[in-house]
Amino acid sequence: MNLRFLFLVVISTVLLACQSQKGLNAEDEKGETLSTFCPEDGNCTFEVLTNSSLNLLTDGIGQLYPQVKKGNKTVLKFEYKRTVDPRIADGGYTEIVYAEIDPKTENLSLSDEQLTSANVVFGRLCFCKGQAGYFRIDQGALVISTAKDLSKTYAFTFTTDKVPQRLTHFSVTR
Repeated sequence: MNLRFLFLVVISTVLLACQSQKGLNAEDEKGETLSTFCPEDGNCTFEVLTNSSLNLLTDGIGQLYPQVKKGNKTVLKFEYKRTVDPRIADGGYTEIVYAEIDPKTENLSLSDEQLTSANVVFGRLCFCKGQAGYFRIDQGALVISTAKDLSKTYAFTFTTDKVPQRLTHFSVTR
């Protein structure tokens, strides 16, 4: 009898511990469909920043960094934040992708070197000596398409050989 009870507890625990991959074709609270292979150990978000511009600047040691400010463009921001154990110092890890587009853009297809026209940058923010910072992306494809119901799909696939990356693609429909 005790063995049956133990067996039921173990099976129940296993079944309750299972979860689907985060962010994969999930609809968020804004009604957006976020199709991404967001790593299970974190959360992914997507923002469309209207009336903004993306300036790419360099700091005192020549490192690239983005500055989003008011402007006449639209800035796309996709972010992955790893869930951090608060007991671990300097354990934060974030990857961010920025792109700047014309606000009237309904359909767009950019690939590889064309991505520089949209100021596409990838940021790896962590305590990763020599492997953190922002980097221009010139390998990948950014596609924006507008459906008949006026919903837009933003899809981006990219790689960089400058630093390791967890995030390689995402697709958002809103």
